Amino acid sequence: MKISLKRCALVVAGAGLLTLYGCGGGGGGDVASTTTDVPITVIDGAIQNANVCLDKNNNGACDPGEASGKTDATGKVTLKVDNADLGKYVILAEVGLDAKDADTGAVPVAYTLKTPIDKSAVVSPLTTLVQTMLEATGQSSADAEALVRAQTGIHVSLFDDFTKDSSADSKTAGTVARLVVITTQQQITALASTVGTAAMDGSKITKQNLDRAIAKRMLQNMPALLTALTNPAVVAAIAANDPVAKEAALLTQAKSLDSGLTTASIATVVAIDNQVATPPVIAATPPSAGFTLANLNFTDTANYFVHFFTGSVAQNTLDANNNYRYVERRQRSNTGNLAKWNVGSDPARQSDLHWNGSAWVGCALNFENTSSARDAQGNSSYNYCDNAATGKTNRASFDIAGKTMADVYAQVHAAGFTNLTIANTAVLGGTAFPPGSSVSYSTGTPLTQAIAYYPGKSDFAGVSNVVAQYTSAVYSGGIAATQGAGLSCNSAEISTNGTSTGTLEAMISAAPGAPCVYGQSSFVYGGVTYRSDVPNETWGPSTLSLGSIGTAPINSGPAPGFYTGNVKLRVAFKGSGTNPVVYFACKQRFDFDSNRNCLNIGTGSYTIATLGDARVMTFNNLPAQAAPLTYTRVFVERGGSVYYGYQSKLSAVSNARLNTIGGTALLGQLGLTPEDPSVPLALTAGSYQGTWDAKASTGLAINGTTIFINANGNISCQNPSNLSSFACSLTITNPATGAFSYANPANGTTSTGNLNFLTGTGSGTFNDPTSVPTTGNFVVQRR
Repeated sequence: MKISLKRCALVVAGAGLLTLYGCGGGGGGDVASTTTDVPITVIDGAIQNANVCLDKNNNGACDPGEASGKTDATGKVTLKVDNADLGKYVILAEVGLDAKDADTGAVPVAYTLKTPIDKSAVVSPLTTLVQTMLEATGQSSADAEALVRAQTGIHVSLFDDFTKDSSADSKTAGTVARLVVITTQQQITALASTVGTAAMDGSKITKQNLDRAIAKRMLQNMPALLTALTNPAVVAAIAANDPVAKEAALLTQAKSLDSGLTTASIATVVAIDNQVATPPVIAATPPSAGFTLANLNFTDTANYFVHFFTGSVAQNTLDANNNYRYVERRQRSNTGNLAKWNVGSDPARQSDLHWNGSAWVGCALNFENTSSARDAQGNSSYNYCDNAATGKTNRASFDIAGKTMADVYAQVHAAGFTNLTIANTAVLGGTAFPPGSSVSYSTGTPLTQAIAYYPGKSDFAGVSNVVAQYTSAVYSGGIAATQGAGLSCNSAEISTNGTSTGTLEAMISAAPGAPCVYGQSSFVYGGVTYRSDVPNETWGPSTLSLGSIGTAPINSGPAPGFYTGNVKLRVAFKGSGTNPVVYFACKQRFDFDSNRNCLNIGTGSYTIATLGDARVMTFNNLPAQAAPLTYTRVFVERGGSVYYGYQSKLSAVSNARLNTIGGTALLGQLGLTPEDPSVPLALTAGSYQGTWDAKASTGLAINGTTIFINANGNISCQNPSNLSSFACSLTITNPATGAFSYANPANGTTSTGNLNFLTGTGSGTFNDPTSVPTTGNFVVQRR
């Protein structure tokens, strides 16, 4: 029988693309193939003998009946895939104990890799991160890859074979991939004994459950993971191109990382993942006012922090856009001094401004955020603070009615969720949660983060968020010993905070990356003399901060040496090409915060864009050492000043939350009262804590007074001319308006005025018998 095919096309997966091939020929006897060859490469180094398959049942394992094959010595395999299955299923690679890594040899701990449906050409630890992100957010593979690249700071495609490229960026990708594998293997080994035991929901924990849990935590812990790459032993091994030393250093770092996954936590984590994968059907209930207890740090009734998401009946009713609305509320008590606010880690940070796409805006008091109704997969989309951040969340909820608060708290902490923290759990006693109480485990994954900055400033350069600069005699650097006394690097100016920068161009000119070089320096601390490196270079006046890595204290606790061990990342405007920059990693002097002996860690460029009435500088090709930072530095020129700005990174965050009934019960047990969702949040006197600079509008030569409103309610003052401190008083007489009264008993000065909580500004009138004139107006600015 002669079969004539009028048309046909075979879909062939290659290099991650779908290519159409015509039939060719034209005669009798042509028969269409029912399968297509799909070439795949599996890498950490090239991995031999990995079992690769099409995961048709999405169970995270290669099962009989699924197209599969073993990789050769180059990590390659070709799967014969049924045409009906092309482009439908995730590719898995099971790397067993019989596998061999071309770079590191025999595989000591079995693990699994995967890649998105439409990116089959390469399977690697990096594509595994992308697929995990895709599963968490529902994004396309391209968008998920962009999110992971933003988290890791990798500058090449995560779908490429980084083993075939010798560029610095590909080597960085390979190092991150290797660290992911080693860390994954450490977790698998630590949790192996839990396979076959019961999860919190009664299911049996499988190897696939562990794979899923470890991959998700890998994404959530990416900043901590990448901090390992800044370890001196890792940096030295990479610089020396020593693979053995590099492997040993990465292994040491992997062992020290805390993912929050333990044999005690995995039962809860697996139950959470199971519910997220198959959300239960929840019966609809009428809208009601309520809150979620999102964060708690409790020491006692005078010292605590509480964070709520609240909604009135109207806010908890779906609007025409299928959205709910909610308001953030924060309370912090320091020795009984209570501060209330909505947004940011500190009351003053509610003043932060961000670019919402069309204007620079902040979050007003009681700002309504939006969150969509959850879909069939339990996902919800959110818009936080008018596009300050947008993203998706999913959650798993569990009934805790009748369980003791102490047991639930212990379970939550054992699962690695520390956003609810009680210093002494004895206060919980044997009290049980009432009917209707539940705990939910929520993961939020931001998809966009806005460019933002804190507008706090001061007339005293270097003590605010405004960029400071020095004169050319200082920022040009040089060898101090060859410069005259009191000149250039020996001038008094280098010991000051510089002067405020007004434009990005002025900032660029004043940061050429030219250090001042001194002889060896020393200081005495705790009776011990510590000495600097030779040469002893200071880079602060000629570079700008990108951020710091490390939490070692400055000038407190045991001294680790002349330097703290923290890494200070800096940038200078120099080099070749268009808008060139050089990135530096600097040491931090222990006895005071100073940038010393910086090393060149890469080059890049900057871009300046106009956003409304501002100009914003962003950086390209940031160094791998910047990956652990939770934000990316930007500079914002606006209103005649240049501010240190930021853009938070796209990092997933998980926490445990109590519903209204459970949260009310817990807070009541602690002696705290929750916010009433039906009543708008009102400011307190403590909400105005911060550093405020007051100066006369006209008539005075000096800049008035610096007033410190401390978190514990104490007030102190300073003369900005000579930095001498003196006693003073300030009372917020009306927290709603910021009305205040001030007095300096030493010279009889009194004043009244108003502080604006949101803008960080203020004004008023004063009476100072020691000045000429004795009365006048003044203005206030929060730093």
